[in-house]
Amino acid sequence: DDREISFRLRTRQRRRGRRKDCIMESPPEPSKEGAPPSSKENEPNHLTSETDNEMEKVEEQEKEGGEREDTEAWERGLTIRVGNFKLKSGERLLKIPDSSALLGEPDLLKKAIQRDGYVLLRGVLDPKKVFGARQVVVNALDQEWKVVDTKAHDVKEAKIRGTSKGFLLTGYRPITHHKDVLSVLENSKLVNLFEDMFKGTATTFHNKWVRVQSTGQFTDEHSDFYRFAHCSEDLYVCWIPLGDYTPLHGTLAVCDGSHKLPGYDKSVDLKSELPEDFEIHQKDAVWRTSSFKAGDILIMDIRTIHASTQNTTQEFRISMDTRWQPAKVQKGNHLGFKVFSPVQK
Repeated sequence: DDREISFRLRTRQRRRGRRKDCIMESPPEPSKEGAPPSSKENEPNHLTSETDNEMEKVEEQEKEGGEREDTEAWERGLTIRVGNFKLKSGERLLKIPDSSALLGEPDLLKKAIQRDGYVLLRGVLDPKKVFGARQVVVNALDQEWKVVDTKAHDVKEAKIRGTSKGFLLTGYRPITHHKDVLSVLENSKLVNLFEDMFKGTATTFHNKWVRVQSTGQFTDEHSDFYRFAHCSEDLYVCWIPLGDYTPLHGTLAVCDGSHKLPGYDKSVDLKSELPEDFEIHQKDAVWRTSSFKAGDILIMDIRTIHASTQNTTQEFRISMDTRWQPAKVQKGNHLGFKVFSPVQK
């Protein structure tokens, strides 16, 4: 139950010590063959940009934030854009709790997701592999679309060239199925984690989601459920940041309790992206986000409503996400999913 999960977290964190936390527009035509498919054909365009005046206000708040050792800059009462909401950190925008102590406890991990709608797990993946996958994306941004500033910065920094915008690269196989990318997205540690949760063979959707956000951009609030209503049983999203990011870079944010709202019905219009009761729920809803390090992951229920904070930096924020489901619920029809068998240990 909830008390057991909380007790395990507290005791393990005391024993091991806490680790300190240190969408899209279609891309322009590439200079070579193999352009990614238009985001309009693959999924809704959730990414939005903010005005320069709003960006200046955020920068002013950062300067006025002051220095405190016990919190990060974003936690110091800043007003931060989360999707279409402007929330004050410390009030309706809080830090996602670290659930890493539940690694190795698959039953409790699954209960935590059922209770909260998400779990944040630190250091699951090898940071070197994550940065290797990041470099695949950055190289494409530089060589194919010429949007990386390489005159004043190293290409690895993924600094934005001029006023270039981010875009969705979902389904662009030269990136999503590059061996260095798959070594992260289909890593044996992820396979083992989900197989332990599922108590059986895990599958992951063949399609992979790649999101690149530039200055001023953010992802609108939505639930992935409606796009996967036909196969939503025991379906999870695994979000992976390809770099070290704070909420000022545009990190994933989740809405507390949103996975339990009524309205997740397979008979609804699949163009819908939010349950009807969200309009009431959002008035007092608490959102949560965090800083992330390469190697961290966030797993959430397919119903959980999420968005991103606004990128207020001059660096591209790059992330990927995948979908995972137990093979047994597919009843032999694995169309669209890769089946991992036998268990990889």
